[in-house]
Amino acid sequence: MSDFEQVLIENGVPTTEEAVTEEFRTVLADSGSTIANDSSYSPFWRLISAIATKPVMWLVQLLITNIMPQFFLKTVGESFIELWGDSYNCPRKQSQFLKGRVIFTRENTSGAFTVPAGTVVYTDLINNTVYRVTTDLDATFNDGEAGLIISVTSESAATAYNLEAGYFSNCDLDGVSVTNPNDWIDQVGADIEEIEAYRARIRNAFNTLSHYHTDGVYKYLISSWVGVQSDKIWFEHDAPRGPGTANAYILFDLNAPAESYLETINRQISTEGYHGHGDDVVAYNMPETEHDLITTLYFSDTLLDEEKEAKKVIVYNAIYSAFRGNAAYEVIKTEPFSRFSFTNLAGELFDLVDGLEDIEFSLGSIVSEMSIPTLNSLEIVEG
Repeated sequence: MSDFEQVLIENGVPTTEEAVTEEFRTVLADSGSTIANDSSYSPFWRLISAIATKPVMWLVQLLITNIMPQFFLKTVGESFIELWGDSYNCPRKQSQFLKGRVIFTRENTSGAFTVPAGTVVYTDLINNTVYRVTTDLDATFNDGEAGLIISVTSESAATAYNLEAGYFSNCDLDGVSVTNPNDWIDQVGADIEEIEAYRARIRNAFNTLSHYHTDGVYKYLISSWVGVQSDKIWFEHDAPRGPGTANAYILFDLNAPAESYLETINRQISTEGYHGHGDDVVAYNMPETEHDLITTLYFSDTLLDEEKEAKKVIVYNAIYSAFRGNAAYEVIKTEPFSRFSFTNLAGELFDLVDGLEDIEFSLGSIVSEMSIPTLNSLEIVEG
């Protein structure tokens, strides 16, 4: 029995066919009406009872399953949650196209050569998906010029395009190579905000009604940015810069342009005068720890060499996904204040890749505190 059904019962509302039928009999008796043939076997009585009870049951179930849940933030559904957000000046974050810059390099540097607007730059296959970005404008190599930096926009509005350096490495121009460098993203790609993340932001917005601004208000402010979730913000309250100071550490989604975001976030905090647990609050990117990982794969002898190479690519991308290099695989991600288990990762890889007989990692479990484990290098070898 749901809480909503219990509320109705406690307030005298019948919620079962038996209870509605009994209430119908009571109303008939109170009104002075008499039906002599009220046997449960009587077709006439069954018809009258159904006419009276069925519409009531439809309305009661509609009330329990669709209407009452919308009155509470914890249970409000997709159709009404944005009305809750509007009530607290907390609009839902919408989907957004990635915008960034890639580097084109040509082999023959003699003469001028134009890379036309709309040129497609794409990744290798990542979990059965190829991600594409297109150039925004015509760009020309001058005579003797070997490299060009050209702005690009993602094919779709999605978080999955926020890939690390080196993923966008293909184009169909003869004699021209391309790559996305470090810090290549100017505007992160984003999916529409998931309902649970939005629910958490609205809950944080409750705190803005108070005159005192503590963690909840700072989370509400910081997480309003695309690429930041409220449950990916951690606070250091121990006066890191003296009395009245606090730090907020943010774990950005994938390869978000953290420095430019932090500059804007900190400017907004300082100019809008949020105060509370710390009169001086500064937002920082979550510190990273870098790790070199060698993964040894032992394959079944029945696999062809081509099959083994394809499976190495899958393992490579799945491990990078676990270390937040891409969002293409449903694997357990590294987190601050946690233990990252390579035993669990091995189990996920076994489920993902057929033909693996064993997996060895050069590292043991990684225990993190106020930091996020990342990969400095990843090598996949065959045992």
